[in-house]
Amino acid sequence: MFRSALCLIALLTPVAAAGCGGDGLNRGAVAGRVTLGGAPLAKGRILFVPVSPNSGPAASAIVVDGQYTLDRAAGPIVGQNRVEVEAELDLGFALDDEAAFAARGGKPLPPNPIPPAFNKQSTLAVEIQAGETTNFDVAIPAAGQTASAYR
Repeated sequence: MFRSALCLIALLTPVAAAGCGGDGLNRGAVAGRVTLGGAPLAKGRILFVPVSPNSGPAASAIVVDGQYTLDRAAGPIVGQNRVEVEAELDLGFALDDEAAFAARGGKPLPPNPIPPAFNKQSTLAVEIQAGETTNFDVAIPAAGQTASAYR
């Protein structure tokens, strides 16, 4: 009986340790600032997507008043990551609230203040370090400053 209990403990210990450490992926912590036209981005999201040969899930953090942080447990995969920034549009209602959207009378949504070169078409990249917090700031030019640069 005692021997069976020891065998069970020996088998379960690695499983328990893996569960405490998260998903078992090699992740790093990251923090920084996001500015738009020199001012802190009020609300948004920053996304870190592993670049080959790295693989794994993307990691994202909410940006509030220009600040974001991800601890190691939820952070991006260590190594090279492509970075995307999204602004949260203040519509006065949730984006998936169809009744509120219909009440707008078909008016289009306001334009995204983040230029494509900083979101879906982003070429921004950062090397996430293991064992330390990587500091990564993103300075996005204002719409007027980027209009000629991205035509």
